[in-house]
Amino acid sequence: MTTKQHPATRRLAGAVAIVLACLCTALSAQADRYLTENFDYPVGNLYGQGNWLWYGTQDAAPVQVVDTALTLAGYQPTAAGKAARLGNTASGQDVMVKFADKPITSGAVYTAALINVKSVTQDNVYFLSYIAPSTTGVQDKKTNSEIGRLMAEASSEGKFKFKISRNSGTQLETTADEYELGKTYLVVFMYQLVEGTKNDIVKLWVNPADKAKEPAAAAQITDMSVHTSADANRLQAVELRQGSSVSKTGPQVIVDAMRIASSWADLFDQSGNEDPTLTVTPQVVYNVDAAPVGQATTYATYKVDYKNLPAATQVYLTGKNRDQYEVDLTQIPAGSGSATVTLTYKPTAIGKHTARINFESSVATLNTGFEATALAYDPQNLPTIAVTADHLDTFKCKAGETVTQTFTVTTANFPDYGKAAVTGTARGAFIINNATLLKSGTTTITVTFKPNEAGNYSDVITLSGIKAEPKTVALTGLALQGGTTPGAEGDTLPLPSENPRAMLVESFDNVTRNTAVKLDGWKNLALKGTRAWWGYEWTDDGNKAAKVTPYDSKIEAGAGTPCQMMLVTPPLDYKKAASQTFSFRVMGDFMTAGMADKLEVCYIEKNGNDMYVEPIDGIAIPATADLNKEWQSFDLHLENQNIADVFYIGFRFTSTRGADHVATYYIDDVKWGVPTTAVGEVATSKTATQVKYYNVAGMASDTPLDGLNIKVTTYTDGTRTVEKMMR
Repeated sequence: MTTKQHPATRRLAGAVAIVLACLCTALSAQADRYLTENFDYPVGNLYGQGNWLWYGTQDAAPVQVVDTALTLAGYQPTAAGKAARLGNTASGQDVMVKFADKPITSGAVYTAALINVKSVTQDNVYFLSYIAPSTTGVQDKKTNSEIGRLMAEASSEGKFKFKISRNSGTQLETTADEYELGKTYLVVFMYQLVEGTKNDIVKLWVNPADKAKEPAAAAQITDMSVHTSADANRLQAVELRQGSSVSKTGPQVIVDAMRIASSWADLFDQSGNEDPTLTVTPQVVYNVDAAPVGQATTYATYKVDYKNLPAATQVYLTGKNRDQYEVDLTQIPAGSGSATVTLTYKPTAIGKHTARINFESSVATLNTGFEATALAYDPQNLPTIAVTADHLDTFKCKAGETVTQTFTVTTANFPDYGKAAVTGTARGAFIINNATLLKSGTTTITVTFKPNEAGNYSDVITLSGIKAEPKTVALTGLALQGGTTPGAEGDTLPLPSENPRAMLVESFDNVTRNTAVKLDGWKNLALKGTRAWWGYEWTDDGNKAAKVTPYDSKIEAGAGTPCQMMLVTPPLDYKKAASQTFSFRVMGDFMTAGMADKLEVCYIEKNGNDMYVEPIDGIAIPATADLNKEWQSFDLHLENQNIADVFYIGFRFTSTRGADHVATYYIDDVKWGVPTTAVGEVATSKTATQVKYYNVAGMASDTPLDGLNIKVTTYTDGTRTVEKMMR
C-alpha cells in the first residue's frame, strides 16, 4: 500500500542483493480509482501492514492476512496477492484503511471486492462499513461514525442473504436472491452523498453482469419515507469489522481484490484487469576513462515502457556517491506509456563515484535498479607519476635462485588506483610484489629476479594511471649456471588467454591427494617459496577439493619462511557468459583467532607476462576457530561491474611455511556463467522438461558436444541441475 512518502526516504538494500515489501494499494491509481487492495503482505495480522489502522481498541482475534487469494473470471481471473480473513467472533479486532487523503464530501463512493462467506448467524452483524471521519480525522485506535453497512445473514440450509443499512438506526434492506456459503462473489457496495439531510442513497450489487454501465441493484436504500435516519456528510475510510458485542458474532468472511472509486466506470476500468508491467532498458553512453570535474557528462539513458501501473513509479538515486549524479525525471506516472530517464554524471571531486538509479513501483515485483560507476579527474591538476629511477642495476644470481631490488613510485591526483606491470618478454623471470599504485602517495615496489635457466634477461616495468603520462623502469638480469634450489611446485606465468570460458564448473574430481593441483586451463602458482596448492580427498565420502596449507614439519617453529600460493582459474569470458555470477565453496581448518594466515579471492587481468591482481573486498572468508570444518558458500554477482572482457579469479593464500603454522583451507565447486538459479535441487516429484548441453565456450546444443559438456536439466517446477560429462 503506497502513501505519499517522499522517495528519498525509501532505500533499496545491497550490491549483490535488493528486497522491498510488496506495497499493492494505490491512492489515485487510475483516474478516480481511490484504492486498489490485493492484501499482498506477509501472512499474519493485517493491522500495521500497508496503511491499515486499528479501529477502536478491541484486540481479540486480530484480522488476518491469509494465503488464500480469491479469483473470479471477469474481475480477478488470477490471484494478485493474498486475502483478509474475518472470523466469526464477538467483539473482535476491527481494522480500517483510508482511501483518500482528504474526506470525500460529495458524489458517490463505490467499493468492489471479492467476498467468500464461510459461515453466518442470524445476528445481522455487519462486516464492512464506510467511515465518516471526525474533525480530528481518521486516527489509529480511534472510533468514528460507521456509515453504510454490509452484512450477511443465514437464510436456508447452506445459504445466506446480503443486507445493507445506512446506519444503526436505519431499516435493513435484503437481497431477494440467496447465495451459497463457501462460494466467491463479486460484491459492489455504494454510498452516495446527497445534498440535504436523511436522504443519502445506499446500493448493493452481487455479481453484476454489466461492468460497462451501472445495472439495477440487488438491494438499495432510496425510499426516504422509510429510511429516515441520519446520514453522512463526508467519507474517508473503509472498515473490516468482526462482531459487535459479546453476544453477537459476525460472519466468517474472506475478502480480496478490493477496489474503491468515485464511479462505476472507474471501478471497472478494464485496463486494471491486465497485469501491470514495467520494463526499463538502459543504454550506457559513458564511454570515457574519466570525466572532468565540474562538467556534466551523460552517463546513461533508460527507456521506460509501462502498462497499467496502479500508481506513479518513483525514480531516485541511492549509493555512496549519489550526490555526484542527477536524474532529469523523478516520477513515472500511473497508467500506460513510455518515458526516457537521463542519468547525468556531475562530479565535484576527483575519484571513483558509484551510485544506483532505482525505479520503485507500488507493485514491488516490478522494482528494478542499475548501478553506475564513473571516474573523475581535475583538468587543472592532472594525474602525475614520478619514479626514483628509469632503470635498475643488473640483477645477478644462479638459475633457480632469487635476488631482489626495490624502487618507489610517487603518484598524485589519480581518479583511481594505478597499475604496475612487467610488460616485456623475459619468460616470467622478473616478478613484482605490487601491481597497484596509490591514488596519491608513495608505493614501494620490490622486483624479484627468479630465472629458471642460465642466460641474459631484459624486461620493462610500465607504470600507468588514467590521464597520467606512463613511466617505465628498465630491467636487466644475468642468470648463471649451478643453481641448487629445488624448483617450485605448480606452474609458471604467463597466464593463458586462449579459449576463454563462457562457463566453468570445477569440482576438482581429477586432483590427487597432497599433490600439486594440475588442471586444464588453471594456473597453480608458488608466488613466494616453492609450495603451491595441493589436491585433497576425504576418505569417508571420496569428495575432492583443492587444498592449501603452510604446515611443514621439517621447518622448526620460529624458523619459517614466507610463502604465498595462488590458484588461478582459466580465462573467463565476461560478455558471453549466460550469468555473470562466480560461485565457490570454502572451508577452513586449524584456524585460530588473530592468525596471520590469510586467504583472499582476487580479481585478475593478464598483463603481458605478468598479471594485475586486486583482492575483492567484502568477502567474509572464514578465519576463526568457531568456523573450523564448516563449508561456506559464496556467490559473487559481477553484473554491471567494470570488468575486462577476459578476466581471471585467483585464490591467494599468504602465510609462513613451518611447523608452527597450521591453518588450512579447501576450495570446491567453483562455477562461472552457469545458466541456472537452482543447482542440484531436484525433488522426486519433478520431471525434466528440457536438457541442454554447453561446451566450455558457452555454445548450446540439444545433444552432447565433443569433449567436455555442461549438462543443464530444467524441471517442471522451474529448477535446474548442472553436471559435467565427457563425450
